[in-house]
Amino acid sequence: MGNPYATKGPSQFWRTAVADLAPEDVSPIPHKKFLIGEDDRIATAGSCFAQHVSRYIEGMPGVRFLQTEASPADQPVFSARYGNIYTVAQLRQLLLEATGQTSLPPLVLPRPDGRFVDAFRPTTYTEGFTSPEDVAIARRAHLDAVRQVFTDCTVFVFTLGLIEGWTTADGKFVLPIHPGVTTDDPQASAARFHRYSYEEVKADLEAFLAGLRTINPSARVILTVSPVPLTATYTDEHVLSATVYSKSVLRTVCGSIETSVENAYYFPSYEIISSHFNNGKYYDSNKRTVPEIGVSHVMRVFEAAYFGQTSEPVAPPTKPAAGSGLLDQSYAGRIICDEEKYGTNIGF
Repeated sequence: MGNPYATKGPSQFWRTAVADLAPEDVSPIPHKKFLIGEDDRIATAGSCFAQHVSRYIEGMPGVRFLQTEASPADQPVFSARYGNIYTVAQLRQLLLEATGQTSLPPLVLPRPDGRFVDAFRPTTYTEGFTSPEDVAIARRAHLDAVRQVFTDCTVFVFTLGLIEGWTTADGKFVLPIHPGVTTDDPQASAARFHRYSYEEVKADLEAFLAGLRTINPSARVILTVSPVPLTATYTDEHVLSATVYSKSVLRTVCGSIETSVENAYYFPSYEIISSHFNNGKYYDSNKRTVPEIGVSHVMRVFEAAYFGQTSEPVAPPTKPAAGSGLLDQSYAGRIICDEEKYGTNIGF
């Protein structure tokens, strides 16, 4: 037997696929992919980096971005007004609730200004609500919109963000962020920290995909991992180590799911942004947020993979699309990450 690598192409060798290319020309097209057609309805959800994906897809000509619940200008643009979904457990819980398979407790929190918020999406209404009853009414309408996202989409793009999260005191229900970020109510201190293991993340993702397949058998799911590091870790580890561990777990889960689930596909946005081939230019000076040059590279590869386009990618939206929450280019670059508030009261 000769050299077993002799049958491999240029994209399988570091020199020809990375080292010999300009950073902007590195194009890790996933081996498992499909083409998105003009009749497809694309839905998005996930962590704060997913907002970049949403606004690009929303602004692409001829692409049907599914949005069942519009977001105002000061909120992330997703297919429904669920805000950032950081953990797979949170996504699974949302599917179960939207399809009537579970019922979340009416966890309404008072804000210092006298308004009320829904603990399961505490930052999606910056103005808050006048009463707990208004919170409940808004949540019922929201769940109708979420259910429509899951039943009507033909492509669902989900960006996995974190393995560190918070639950209710009994550990039964997943919270997007610690309630203490938005309220000083005593019940907020009862929230429980949980760091999801590889096994838990994989089980949650498998359960979500199975549940989605039950109500929408033909939907295809594109998984990607956010390249944005943790703002803070609640563990005793250094935040750099905690970040690498978190992203490693999420990336490994995606790899395992892609090989075992027919309608699941992995897209390498994490690799494009965080790999050293780009010499760090795909992060801002805070070494955390991603500038437009990095997002543009990600979406150029995304278009090549799923739309069969090899030309320059669609430019970031400069004016609001129909039903969009985008106002102008300055907002297009302002990504909202709720967890950044974790350090605001302690000087970080």
